[in-house]
Amino acid sequence: MGTFDLNTEPFVELGLQRLSGEAFGPQGFAQGTDEVVHVLIHRRTSTFGYGHMVSGENLIYTGRSDADRFSYDGLNIWLDECRFLAYSPGIGTWTTAVVHVFPDRPGRLDLYDEEHLERDAQGNWPPGGQPAGAQTWAQQLLAFPRLLNNIPGWMLATLQTEGVTPPVYNPEFRSVDWNNRRRPVTDRGTDFAAEPTVIDPSLEPGVFTKISKRLFGG
Repeated sequence: MGTFDLNTEPFVELGLQRLSGEAFGPQGFAQGTDEVVHVLIHRRTSTFGYGHMVSGENLIYTGRSDADRFSYDGLNIWLDECRFLAYSPGIGTWTTAVVHVFPDRPGRLDLYDEEHLERDAQGNWPPGGQPAGAQTWAQQLLAFPRLLNNIPGWMLATLQTEGVTPPVYNPEFRSVDWNNRRRPVTDRGTDFAAEPTVIDPSLEPGVFTKISKRLFGG
């Protein structure tokens, strides 16, 4: 099980049932197999997915055809909503979802606060499957802001390497603060419909200096 657990949510249970129908129903792409596993890494600026079917002890990797994978609405749009559902202001939301569906029992959704990536047989990253960079994670934190202490170490290391100061959650204003800007945050993430306000450094000295010192020293 991952960092977040939504498996008791009716919305998640229903979504897993729909995916099971797509995979194992009368026209399902996975008929005759035992399980379908799909991994989706949800980044703010890009999404990467891969998966396989299980038949006995054999893994059958899914291809690029619509005939051997879930529908976009059934998987991606559903997982978008699961991302909002899992978000907690200042805590964050998941990065990688691993979906397990079966023909004869309830499915399972495992959620992780990390990137689950696999290299190919030659040890190379597949197209679109390389680790994301600092700008991608800054966009993620802008959409689903966290307290600095709740940003995972691997993400901070990526930001530090590229010298990027992350957006952070401000519990006093229930906002995300970045680049001397502030936007309100709801239980579903940042409210992008609201116009950002400018942070006056003379009224709030040191807001971003403290963050930079924590990340980059000095």
